[in-house]
Amino acid sequence: MLGLGRIAIVMMIGLTVVYVCMFYYLRSGARMRLEEDWVQAGRPDTREAWVDARIAQAASRIRVWLVICVYVIPVGGLVAFVAMTN
Repeated sequence: MLGLGRIAIVMMIGLTVVYVCMFYYLRSGARMRLEEDWVQAGRPDTREAWVDARIAQAASRIRVWLVICVYVIPVGGLVAFVAMTN
C-alpha cells in the first residue's frame, strides 16, 4: 500500500507539470486565434482589452477539459488497474 502511495504522489507531481504546460500552451493558442479575429473584424476597442475579456472565458473551458484529461482519466486508469490486479 505504501508503494501505491509513492506512485500516486509521483504521478500527481508529473500530472501537475503536464497540466501547467498544457494550460499555457492552449491558452496562447486561444489568444492567437482571438487576436486574428480582432484584426479581421476590425474591432473598435483596443486589442488587449478585447482579447483579455474573451480569454477569460476560453481559459475556464480549457481548465475544465484539462482537469478531466490530465487528472481524472489517468488517476481513474490507475484505480482501475489496482482494482483489477487485486
